[in-house]
Amino acid sequence: MYNQGYRPPNQASSTQQQPNMWYYPTGYNGGMPTPPQQAMPGAQASAKAKRVRAPRTGGGKGAPSGGGKPPAPKKRSLKWQLIKVLIILVLIGGAVAGIYVWKTQSDVRPYTNIFLDNVSVDGINLQGMTWEQGVNAVQKQINDKLNSWYVRLKNGSGEYKDITAQMLGINSDPTDALEQAWTIGHETSATNRKTIFQLEDEINAAKQSAHDFSSVEQSGDTSSIDTILNTLADAAYVAPQDAAVLSFDPDNLMQPFTFQKEIIGKKLNVDAIREQILNMVETFTSGEVLVQPEDVQPNITVANLQENFALRSRYVTPIDAHSTDERNNNIRVAFSKINGRVLNDGDKFDFNKIVGRRTQDNGFYQAFEYSYGELTPGWGGGVCQASTTVYLAAVTAGMKVVDHTSHSTSVSYTDMGKDATVSDTRGHEIDFVFRNNSGSKIFLAAHVITDPSNKKRLLCEVRVYGKALGDKRYELETEVVEKLPMPTEPEYIEDTKAKYVTYTDEEKTVIEASEGYVVDTYLVTIENGVQTSRTKIARSTYKNRAARIYVGVTPR
Repeated sequence: MYNQGYRPPNQASSTQQQPNMWYYPTGYNGGMPTPPQQAMPGAQASAKAKRVRAPRTGGGKGAPSGGGKPPAPKKRSLKWQLIKVLIILVLIGGAVAGIYVWKTQSDVRPYTNIFLDNVSVDGINLQGMTWEQGVNAVQKQINDKLNSWYVRLKNGSGEYKDITAQMLGINSDPTDALEQAWTIGHETSATNRKTIFQLEDEINAAKQSAHDFSSVEQSGDTSSIDTILNTLADAAYVAPQDAAVLSFDPDNLMQPFTFQKEIIGKKLNVDAIREQILNMVETFTSGEVLVQPEDVQPNITVANLQENFALRSRYVTPIDAHSTDERNNNIRVAFSKINGRVLNDGDKFDFNKIVGRRTQDNGFYQAFEYSYGELTPGWGGGVCQASTTVYLAAVTAGMKVVDHTSHSTSVSYTDMGKDATVSDTRGHEIDFVFRNNSGSKIFLAAHVITDPSNKKRLLCEVRVYGKALGDKRYELETEVVEKLPMPTEPEYIEDTKAKYVTYTDEEKTVIEASEGYVVDTYLVTIENGVQTSRTKIARSTYKNRAARIYVGVTPR
């Protein structure tokens, strides 16, 4: 048996004096076997010479020495001949075995103190290196790799923070890999010895296939990564802020709402960045990691708000050119009490409650108004045009009409079936009421404006803002379902107060005879340009009227 010795894995450098730790089996000379003993040719010749007998002299049988017949030679036994042949074969076999052992020793001896062919650790080919050389080569590569490894955390401004192996306490232990590499073709155990033939088989096998071993990567303390990322996350964080409505200015026809713009937040995706860093730690790959905060969207944006603060409807009615300043001012007073009004979802709009009593103390003026078909002076004359315009805007905004009454006769500022009268006369109150059923707040703006196409003409304008209707809109349609014939007989009224005439031979036609009408009003819903519904919402009766003639009562 041939012994290469056992070298401990942590042996000192070859330049230092180390105690002899190699193991050699009994009978080996300096680690090499002693060849088997062989007889020398000269000795054999001497032995043969000793066995040669001197020839006999003399005669035959019984003759005295020196004469007579020589004696017959003794016959050798077959057994003795076989023993000689066996001895010769043993000697030849021993010589062949000795030559084979000597050749095997010659093949193994060059690899006694070096790594075998095709053996590598961490990608380093250790072929022909001693133990010390292999350890130094592998450790140098590990040190170079550890010293050069980094993960650079870099933000969009070019600022960066490096994470190194030293910071994380990362190391690599090549001991097991080197010992496994050395095991191939070497004695590494004092108890489990290898024969010289086993060593030769390992050496030959190593030449045919590669053996690669890897160092054990020791994971470091990654808590410092979390500390760094948490610090960066705190610095990068910007809280998102929802958009808000700051004010509603009903007098700003172009932009009645003021919005506080939303703020997009910023936040580091710490989990994703950590995963990327840990993957680079695991694979020991150097490089940069972009630390770029992600946008954090607010819950509410200005665009979202605008969906709930859109113009749902706008309606205008023309003010007659003969309308007096007092009448026009009454419309303005009524609108001033409506302008800027906000209704929550489900709230009611009650015209008489909101506008209040039509009195001088409440800001109204005395102006002409229709009463039973006649123009008579009264406080708040003209308010019915305000209520009619609000009615038309509310209906086309999709509001639910709760209480509505049309005039008894047609009016000049809108079609029949599209008007709404009101009155605050005690015992004869007429109101207009609607409910906000839009699902969100609505905002009202009401003004008397100048007609853009005719600077001399005034218009009543009412706008309704709220949740956008989108591709839906509402329209009013009317149908005359019945005509009431004009009365042929006039109505004569004595003018006892001399309002129109004084003397009995005088008369004045105050109201011309006219037909009456029964009109149905329909709310039409149109979506994406297609009519989807047509619902009857009111029936209005406009009475036929006989001519009304006032006559005097005083004789001449």
